[in-house]
Order: sequence, then C-alpha cells, then structure tokens
Amino acid sequence: MRIRSAALADLEFIEGAYEHARAFMQANGNATQWPDGYPGRIDAEEDIAHGHCFLVADDEGPLAVFSFAPGPDETYASIDGAWHSDADYHVIHRVAAVRGRGIAQAVFGFAAQHADYLRCDTHEDNTPMRRALRSFGFHECGTITVANGTQRVAYDWLKEPLDGSTPTSPTTR
Repeated sequence: MRIRSAALADLEFIEGAYEHARAFMQANGNATQWPDGYPGRIDAEEDIAHGHCFLVADDEGPLAVFSFAPGPDETYASIDGAWHSDADYHVIHRVAAVRGRGIAQAVFGFAAQHADYLRCDTHEDNTPMRRALRSFGFHECGTITVANGTQRVAYDWLKEPLDGSTPTSPTTR
C-alpha cells in the first residue's frame, strides 16, 4: 500500500468512498455517524486545498481516503475526560475505505511517521474503527461534541507509551 496526497482529480473517488463508508456504517449498526451527506465534496475540496487529504492506494488504484492535519482542532478544545498530553498534535479525520484490509493500520502508521502525538475520534457505535484505534495503541480519553451537536469517543496516541515501556515503531506493528 502507498499513501499519497489527494488532488482535485481524485474527487470522484473520494465522494464515492464517503458514500461507501456511510452505507457500510448504516448496514453495521452505526447509522448516525455521518448524517446528511457529511463528509462531502466541499470537505474534500477544503482538505485538498490545505494539503490535508490523502489516498491509500495499491497497484489496482485507490483503496481509501483520510484527512491528516496539524492541530489545534476546535473539535478537541473541550473534552469530557482528559487528553493524555498538551503537546502539539495532528488529527486524523474522515477515514473511508472502499476495499482492502489493513487500511486503518496503514493510515495510523503513516500518521505516526509524521507526528509524535495524534488525536482522533469516532462514533460510539463504530466498532471497527474503535477496535483499529485500540489495536494500534490509541487510548480512549473521554467524549467530545462535534459541530452537529452529537458526541464522539475521543482517542489519542503518543509516540512515547503511557506506561513507560519501549515505544513500538509504526513500521513493525
């Protein structure tokens, strides 16, 4: 798998990936995470314009899209709980895959190679993403409220483990 910056030429794939992810979530007990067409073209265009939109691809073409951006992110300004660090961080948002396995691990590995501290959130009912986050070493921090007023489970990941053990390289996970 390769990860590259997305371009405006990728918008058709990105919109299709968002729609595919919405349908998958609805069919698997998570019908309310991405309501009312969110995310959509305008979100992708903004992410691309800022250099925050990335594609995961293999030899057959794109597999997934995600947003990876430096903080601060206003969504994370208030938390019912506590972040594990006040350090500068990057955020991972809008992960949407259309095929393939190990996509989340590739996304998290890419992010971990580019930042020492990561924050992410997902819907309480998004069991696959919550499992992937924990598997990579993200820790649950509490809940946040997103722009539409709904709550999400917040996670963070530090390159230096919370328990003082030796850090695991993202490339050897």
